[in-house]
Amino acid sequence: MASYIVGVLSKHNLARYQDYAMAGYRLIDGVEVEVAMAEAPDVQEGSFPGTSIIIMKFADDDAAAKWYASEGYQEVIPIRHESADTHFVVTFKS
Repeated sequence: MASYIVGVLSKHNLARYQDYAMAGYRLIDGVEVEVAMAEAPDVQEGSFPGTSIIIMKFADDDAAAKWYASEGYQEVIPIRHESADTHFVVTFKS
């Protein structure tokens, strides 16, 4: 069954966030994942708590957990924290 990682971000340092995004694209190269992203999402109800949303669909919980816990991704998380306030919903069990 598919597993999802959903991130809601409020970017406050766009140049530094670009560093994170470029590293992120390199880190998913060769990984079986579908990525959907919306900048300034079109909100139908209420107010959206960020500037962007990212949804990553992995084949299963193991694939999502492996990618999230990977050394490469763990190394770039501080760049994300430095450049954006982030809220992540991770649906896999570790």
